[in-house]
Amino acid sequence: MKRIFLSFFLYIMISMVGLQYMQPLLIGKPLQDYYHEEYIAYWRDLTRGTFQLLLNELQPLTPAEQKRRIEQLQNHFGYPLALTDSGHLHVTTAERQQLTKHLIVVKDNGEMFYRLIPKTDTVIAMGPVKDFAPSVQIDLLSWAVITLLFGLMALLWARPFWSKLNAICNAAQAFGQGDFSARAQLPQRSALAPLANTFNDMAGRIQQLISSHKELTRAVSHELRTPIARIRFALEMAHAPANKTDQRMFLNEINRDVDELDELVSELLTHARFDREAPGLRREEQLMAPWLMQTVTEVKPALAKVTVICLIADDAQKMRARIAPRDMARAVSNLILNAGKYAEKQIVVTLETQEDRCLIHIDDDGPGIPVADRERIFEPFVRLDSSRSKETGGHGLGLAIVKQVITLHGGSVQVEASPLGGARFTLLW
Repeated sequence: MKRIFLSFFLYIMISMVGLQYMQPLLIGKPLQDYYHEEYIAYWRDLTRGTFQLLLNELQPLTPAEQKRRIEQLQNHFGYPLALTDSGHLHVTTAERQQLTKHLIVVKDNGEMFYRLIPKTDTVIAMGPVKDFAPSVQIDLLSWAVITLLFGLMALLWARPFWSKLNAICNAAQAFGQGDFSARAQLPQRSALAPLANTFNDMAGRIQQLISSHKELTRAVSHELRTPIARIRFALEMAHAPANKTDQRMFLNEINRDVDELDELVSELLTHARFDREAPGLRREEQLMAPWLMQTVTEVKPALAKVTVICLIADDAQKMRARIAPRDMARAVSNLILNAGKYAEKQIVVTLETQEDRCLIHIDDDGPGIPVADRERIFEPFVRLDSSRSKETGGHGLGLAIVKQVITLHGGSVQVEASPLGGARFTLLW
């Protein structure tokens, strides 16, 4: 801060000194001569009338009478009047030539004026004429004082901005060095608050992504380790002395574990695609009733142990909505398959409208979901089962994908108790 202020002050001072002492070089000699001639012409025009009146009074008189008349007229002038011999004047050769041509000679920047009385060697001297108006010439000291005042004002104005920029800079440096909780704390009334808020939002998003990636890496390593361990065990058992039936059983186990790995990789890719390609949904208008019935029909073969019923409300028979058909079908299928893991006998899928919103309910008659867990179940790799089994454990990505899809459609997914006694999942957009 001191370095900036010193540089600013020195720059202003050098600029003022340069303008004060290098003005002739900057303006140039021809331009100076032009302004000098303009000022001479101005003063001549200003005093021409006064000199003409004096000449009218003095020309008819003898030299002695001229001196007495000048003394009488002096009482009516606010500056000195005098008569002097032209040979006693301290003027240049050019100015003496101007006198002989009966021109007014201007001296001392407009303080002294001379005019020759025709046919004589007597000169009327008028002045020194002091300008009664205050001088507006500002010397170097005045410029220095003004510059100092403006510099102090600029410093007082810039200091709060500098300190707040420092706060943002320090937060950015800390964040760059690995402190992902670093934030810029600025008052909301500050002019730099939008910049700080933007940085904080960005930092929060990056921190969330890093945390999510760490959790994803940890969960994926755990999810992969389990089927790989089972495959290794089955391979060892298959190579051990055993009958053909046991070997076939272990090979089938390996095949199921490979299918599980394939399903896990597919779920991970789907989850990553929705997280990465948020703006890429290709939405189109759909007649919702036939689309939903087709989706339920395609998922039924995977739920042989329960009955799946699809109901369309009367006001939803002709309803249309803009959706990404394939992605929304994936979300509905995931909810139906999830319900199938816990349902006792049946699952009911219902389409209805509520004002200008579309609702799809998936109800089951299973044990339901505790209220405390209804938000947590949509996080990746979260399972409510205390122990994982191949039948109900899953990978913990199905509901996370459901939330991604419905969020990208500008809607939400809700969980509540079902009229069937189990859980009700509702897609609403």
